[in-house]
Amino acid sequence: MALLAREDWLDWARKLDWRLDYVSEVDAFPPEVSGTPWLEGAAWESWDEPYRTSFTEYVMGQNRKEDSVRAVREAIGGVDDFARHDRRWLSALKLHAATLPLAEFAATVGNLRAARFGRDSAWRCAATLGALDELRHTQIPLELMHQLVRWDIQFDWTHRFFHTNNWVAIAARHLVDELLLTANPIEMAIGTNFVFETGFTNLQFVALSSVAHGVGDKMFQNMLQSIQTDEARHAQIGPAVMRILVEHDKEYAQYLVDKWFWRTWLFFSVVTGIAMDYLTPFDHRTQSFKEFVEEWILTQFQRQLDEFGLKKPWYWSQFEQSIDYYHHMIYASAYTHRATVWFDMAIPSPEERRWLEQQYPRSWPSLDPIWQQVSKRCQDAGPGVEWYSMGATPVAFCSLCQLPLSAGTPEDNWARRVDHDGVPKMFCSEPCAWIHAQEPDRYGAHKDVVARILAGEAPGNLMELIRRYFGFRHDEWGRDVARGDYPWLNRLEGG
Repeated sequence: MALLAREDWLDWARKLDWRLDYVSEVDAFPPEVSGTPWLEGAAWESWDEPYRTSFTEYVMGQNRKEDSVRAVREAIGGVDDFARHDRRWLSALKLHAATLPLAEFAATVGNLRAARFGRDSAWRCAATLGALDELRHTQIPLELMHQLVRWDIQFDWTHRFFHTNNWVAIAARHLVDELLLTANPIEMAIGTNFVFETGFTNLQFVALSSVAHGVGDKMFQNMLQSIQTDEARHAQIGPAVMRILVEHDKEYAQYLVDKWFWRTWLFFSVVTGIAMDYLTPFDHRTQSFKEFVEEWILTQFQRQLDEFGLKKPWYWSQFEQSIDYYHHMIYASAYTHRATVWFDMAIPSPEERRWLEQQYPRSWPSLDPIWQQVSKRCQDAGPGVEWYSMGATPVAFCSLCQLPLSAGTPEDNWARRVDHDGVPKMFCSEPCAWIHAQEPDRYGAHKDVVARILAGEAPGNLMELIRRYFGFRHDEWGRDVARGDYPWLNRLEGG
């Protein structure tokens, strides 16, 4: 008996929806869980995505990827191999290793919800494979970094990060928990698969993989590439859902794009922007963060919006301006309070500052004086003398994104105060204030770090906040990567 060709049986396996007899469709797929707009099952029958992967193909493909990661790890994934890297790059590695795995685990939960409440069987099949993907993405960095903990205790934050009240972790959880743990399958498909994975993970995994290749970190490069090949497949869930959503509720589709593009942009700007423009060793920088954004987001994501007849988010001009400023301002603030993070940070040298001026001619003239002052302070302190602002109170945070109020420019900070039910709220920008105003019940009760301090839930003294609330031991918190001993520093005249 001849076997059926793949194309003759695959759709039978993927399209297994059935007519419900003993419960109604609304009972089986409640709108509160499956998402809005709620449509009859017939409206979702055209759902399709290009990969159309069978389970057998999936398992065989993942096995090959695992063999590749294992082979690279055995060859160049030991402590001695990591010890050869520039200390700046190790900080970039610590930053990404911490923010990645447990966010991926939350994505496992989100995909499993879609695997049950997605409105088409092919969607549910793709989401099931997506859940397996995300579980794998959780395990890879946890396994790879575990061996490094005894060598460098900061790598312990690969696992601990999302379990702490560190200010970066609070911001990350606020984004990840909403997007992946509480969003219904339709909102998750747009926010995660369409905006996050199509618009931003190329920046994270493809562009950063290129940087890792230039640095010579083949292990990190291989890990990112192994993850990205999965992301590219289940990212196709987003356009497939978007096509039907636009047909039935284009206004809601536009709202979800506007909301999640801004929320995703802020966090990616911090994590990836800092890694590319400050923590990548200068000799290995081939492109600035801005150039990667222009290539992977301005061009490609805008093309995808055009495909569905959607507009650029209403705040697009502010987004374009923030490319020049936001991650630079966050980094300057974070360097000053570097004891509040789990990785070391560096002062850009005069040569780096000249490069940054070439890459960011619009913004760097107003940013460079910050580093002139920081360099002068480091020079006055002397090599090996670590200075902190330990007696100061923490910076202010946005009531929506939970990140510092660093949007705008040094001359024109975008922070704004809005009273909500008699309670003052501070927002870093107009888009964050707008998102809060659209769904105040969803965001109103969340407390940023400062609000927790004012409520007596966290200590107001920064040293106590770092130790007791953020959970840092003395040997874990961030320091200057060179401990102030920069060869170029002694050559400065007046900073």
